[in-house]
Amino acid sequence: MTRRGGVFTKTREERIGGRKLAFLTVLFVGATLIFYYFALHARYAAIDDFVDRKQPMLIMITAVAFTVVYAATLLILLRIVRRLSLPVIIGFSLAAGMILLGKISLLDFRSDDYDIFLGNWIVSYTPMTIWQGFGTYIASDYTPPYLYILVLISRVQEYPSEYLIKAVSVLFDAILAYGLTRLFALKVRRELWQGIFFCLAMILPPVVFNGAYWAQCDVIYVSFCILALAEILSGHPVRGMSCFGVALSFKLQTVFFLPVLLPLWQRKDIKLWHVGMIPLFYMVMMTPALLAGKSLHHVLTVYISQAGTYNFITINGPTLYELLPGDKGNAAYFQMLSGMAMMLAFAFMVAVCAALVMHPERVNAETVLCACVLFTAGIPFFLPKMHERYTFGADVLSFAMVAFGPQYLPAACCLMLSSYLCYTAGLYRTGVLDLSVSTLFAAAGLVIMAIIFWRKLSVKELEVKA
Repeated sequence: MTRRGGVFTKTREERIGGRKLAFLTVLFVGATLIFYYFALHARYAAIDDFVDRKQPMLIMITAVAFTVVYAATLLILLRIVRRLSLPVIIGFSLAAGMILLGKISLLDFRSDDYDIFLGNWIVSYTPMTIWQGFGTYIASDYTPPYLYILVLISRVQEYPSEYLIKAVSVLFDAILAYGLTRLFALKVRRELWQGIFFCLAMILPPVVFNGAYWAQCDVIYVSFCILALAEILSGHPVRGMSCFGVALSFKLQTVFFLPVLLPLWQRKDIKLWHVGMIPLFYMVMMTPALLAGKSLHHVLTVYISQAGTYNFITINGPTLYELLPGDKGNAAYFQMLSGMAMMLAFAFMVAVCAALVMHPERVNAETVLCACVLFTAGIPFFLPKMHERYTFGADVLSFAMVAFGPQYLPAACCLMLSSYLCYTAGLYRTGVLDLSVSTLFAAAGLVIMAIIFWRKLSVKELEVKA
């Protein structure tokens, strides 16, 4: 503001900024109402199973839930593209709405995982109060934080619960896309490209299949891991390590990301004491369960209990062991090869860490993220007992690497195609191709990424710390 004759007046820039803010507010409200209209008139086949008098209410609940998801997505997107021209912002708002409506069209697919596990867990929680649900043991090997979500979903009774489960995953699709866009923005500063990248991240095949189609929750822990990387590389180590702690409270597969703490420590992005934030926030997330009656032993050993299940050499995962002949569920394979498999995974992790230690002066943001892709794709490639979804983090992170150059695109495509082939086997019992093909694509993606990684570390000119 400027002062003229004792009176403060707004500058031209402030007036333009105020008008744009008003326009963005009107756009947000209008776009949200329009989305609600389309969501209200979408087709929800599962609701047909309920009596006619309840159907309008159930449709309205679904429309409201996904309108909230759209509103959150649009707020995130507007934060990214707010400085662009108004017609471009309108275009991005339309794109976000079309993406969400497309995901709504996938809601009626129900997998065996829902019928056998998630649906029955929600039924178990239905007669309980919220506090009882937080503290009650049911036949689930999931950690308490995800079970909190199921307890809250169980409050909506006589309703196809898979819709709300998928709504939660689709909400985290937007959070994941935001985290990936922040990594993308480390290299690409133009907001137009960042907005385009955000929309593309929302429709990556692993993202669409995992949440909107399959009703899985891998997007939740991966979102926090990606946000952790973005926060740490942006100079906020406490926030970043806190996100890692929250991620670990949802899924054990967070450990595939944690070796990246070595190069982050090398770069002095984090200090050793920051590591303590991980167990601290893990326990913070467990606090409601502890206060409601679950034991400390349970929350500390839930992953040990998980590790004792599914003793197969591979479970539709894009791993080395899909090349084995015969039935991969044969217990003999696991007994013979599980020890060797864990040693191979450990050796791979040590090899990547050794490469980083040998070239500390060449560790920058690009090599940190490249190493993280190697960890999240390579460790599951060698480990036993891997499901098809355990490389989800590598799939989405490899896509963000395209910001650093087109040489990363073939690796990203190979990793995502490998996961897609495994998803089809997990969803439909038989894949579109033999899963040995997925192993070949995963191996190709790893080799391409490893070659780029080594070249980045071996260049003669010292890299400037990003």
